[in-house]
Amino acid sequence: MRELTLNGYIDDDMWFGDEITPETLHESLYGTNNEYSDDVHIRLNSYGGSCNAAVRMFDDIRAYPGSVSITVSGTAASAATMLCMAADRLEITPGSLFMIHDPSMMAFGNEHDLTDAISLLRACKESILNMYERRVRISRNDAADMMTAATWMDANVAFERGFVDAITDDPVKYPVNSTEDRAAFAKKAEASVQAWFDRKKKPVHPAAMTEKAEPESIPIPPPEPDPDRVKVRNTDTRLDELKY
Repeated sequence: MRELTLNGYIDDDMWFGDEITPETLHESLYGTNNEYSDDVHIRLNSYGGSCNAAVRMFDDIRAYPGSVSITVSGTAASAATMLCMAADRLEITPGSLFMIHDPSMMAFGNEHDLTDAISLLRACKESILNMYERRVRISRNDAADMMTAATWMDANVAFERGFVDAITDDPVKYPVNSTEDRAAFAKKAEASVQAWFDRKKKPVHPAAMTEKAEPESIPIPPPEPDPDRVKVRNTDTRLDELKY
C-alpha cells in the first residue's frame, strides 16, 4: 500500500510553504499523469484552513479509484476534519486530537452585506454537517452543537462519537503520557489553529516570497482608497476566505 503524509495548513494556494493544497494532494494521490489507482494510506496532521480547499480535497479523495485510509497522527482540526470524512477508513492514534467548530469569515459593509455573510456562514456549516453525517454516530443537531461549542476531542471521544472508525495501535507520532502533557499538547494545538486565522489577516502573495524570506518581512501595503467605492459588498468575498 502506498504511503502519503499530509502535514500543514489547508489552503487553495501556496503562501508560506507549509500548506496542503488541492493541487498538491491531487498530484500525490493520483500521480502527475493520473497514473495511480492503487490503495493509499494517508498520515495526516493539520490544524485546518480553507473550507473551499477542504471540500475540493474531500471530493478528490472520494473520486479516487483505489481505497483511501487516513490516520490522524497529531491533530485533525477544523477544515482538516472535512478531509478526514472522505476516507474509506479513518483511524486516529491514541495521543492525537480531533477538533470541530463553526466556520468563520471576515466581512464588513451595511446591514444587507452582513446579513449575506451570516447566510453564507450558515450554508457553509450545513455543508460541513453533510460530510460529518456520513460517518458520525451522533445526531446532526448534536454535531451542530459541538461545532458551536468548538469541541476538542481526544482519540477515545472521537471514536465514541463516530468521527473516526478506530483507534490505531501504531506508535503515536506525538506521545502524551500524562495529564500535564495532554494539557500542553492541547494548548499548542489551539494556538496553531489560531495562528491560521492570524496569518490570513496579513496576506503575503506567493510571488513576493523568496526561498529564505520570512513571511512577515514582505508585507503587502494596503490599496489606496477608491473614492468611488465607499464599501465592499459581501458578494466580493471568495469562498476560499471561509475559514474553518
